Amino acid sequence: ILLAKNQAGLKNIYKLVSYSHLDYFYRKPRLPKSVIQAHRDGIIIGSACEAGEVFRSVLNGLPQEETERIADFYDYLEIQPIINNQFLIDQGRIADKEGLRDLNRKIVELADRLGKPVVATTDAHYDKPESAIYRNILMAGQGYKDAENGQGLYMRTTDEMLEEFSYLGEERARQVVIDNTNKIADMVEEIF
Repeated sequence: ILLAKNQAGLKNIYKLVSYSHLDYFYRKPRLPKSVIQAHRDGIIIGSACEAGEVFRSVLNGLPQEETERIADFYDYLEIQPIINNQFLIDQGRIADKEGLRDLNRKIVELADRLGKPVVATTDAHYDKPESAIYRNILMAGQGYKDAENGQGLYMRTTDEMLEEFSYLGEERARQVVIDNTNKIADMVEEIF
């Protein structure tokens, strides 16, 4: 996740988008980390969803030192609602919802060790639960057999997010849902 925190960052994101489409495109736009690092000025980098290397390092049980080395690249780490990773249970890679909560707890602990904020994001793919049908139609049209069937990739309210992450405790849930989100937003200058 790349966020422009100022005009330099916005310019660098435009460059990175161009490079990913012109120089490194293979089936989809992509970038080597070295190119991102070379154009990092003015950009805030988040660790992303389960497809990101931080989540995968925790999921795959990499050694702590290796996971910390990977996570050190990011300005903040992310955790998402449990339903976003339900497919890991469906695939038998994680036993149950508590196992998914444990992965999020490990990411929170990792952020604490590294002194980085952890932010709870909805990783929303549509605006409200009822809109899931439209995404499912698009996904089915693209050949995906495991569309999420309206399980919950919608934009949640703050109260819904606080409830979702209540297993972290009231104070910590507030920190990852509200306080750290505001910290990241405060890092962004008015660029338009």
